[in-house]
Amino acid sequence: PPAADELGAFVNDTATEKRTGLVAKLLGEERAYADHWLAFWNDALRNEYKGTGYIDGGRKQITAWLYRSLLENKPYDRFARELIAPGPESEGFAKGIKWRGEVNASQVVELQFSQNVGQVFFGANLKCASCHDSFIDSWKLADAYGLAAVIADKPLAVHRCDKPTGATAKAQFLFPEIGTIDASAPKAKRLEQLAALVTHPDNGRFTRTMSNRVWHRLMGRGLVHPVDVMGNRPWSEDLLDHLAVYLAENGYDLKKLVGHIATSHAYRSKAVPLVHEPADGYVFRGPELKRLSAEQFTDTIWMLT
Repeated sequence: PPAADELGAFVNDTATEKRTGLVAKLLGEERAYADHWLAFWNDALRNEYKGTGYIDGGRKQITAWLYRSLLENKPYDRFARELIAPGPESEGFAKGIKWRGEVNASQVVELQFSQNVGQVFFGANLKCASCHDSFIDSWKLADAYGLAAVIADKPLAVHRCDKPTGATAKAQFLFPEIGTIDASAPKAKRLEQLAALVTHPDNGRFTRTMSNRVWHRLMGRGLVHPVDVMGNRPWSEDLLDHLAVYLAENGYDLKKLVGHIATSHAYRSKAVPLVHEPADGYVFRGPELKRLSAEQFTDTIWMLT
């Protein structure tokens, strides 16, 4: 939160563009921006997972690469490519968590890669489809295994409900109309091809998913709800398309997207509580009142004491 003197100075400022100036100032504070969004990306990429069940060396964190990427405001398309076709510093996301002992076939590291890429970059739930054709959306077992085969070091046997089907997965992209992956190519080349397809200019799902996540972060609720189910209909298709195109046309600059939303009339509207989930369609009335994040709460207590 702002200090008392910062708040007073803003309220008493008579400049017509004071809000735009403040947004620009805050986005220019590189370390504070990186500190704040690090928590968001740690959650999205499972970077801070320290739970039980994985073996020693079964989880490689990417904190140094991630923090530096935020500090330099790395373009989002490049950010995604470096996670999908990684170098040594960013490979923890692609490698996933290697669990101790025998696990369900849907939890092997190759399928974790499929699930994570689908969820983070496309808002696609491939967890159900990693076990069987999904009951909740249109994703199939072949979709999850096709994406998993991209990173597999050896032929990946397909299992349905943890039982082998006798089939072998073939590397493929979730949206074949955009392009295909050469299943016979070496793994490194397959990952490069996948990274290029994920961030392809024609892949509107990539920019829409991220635009929706940023809107949710700032407004308390996504244009598409929940944010990890991008197959749902947005309450404003035009607005989602606008933000996605804005992100692409501005060099995939996430700071510019944040600033674009934060200086909008929608963002400066009066915040309202969402008392209960609407049964017959959501109507935007203003930003949703939301709790502080754990990190914000800790910073606030520190500041007050």
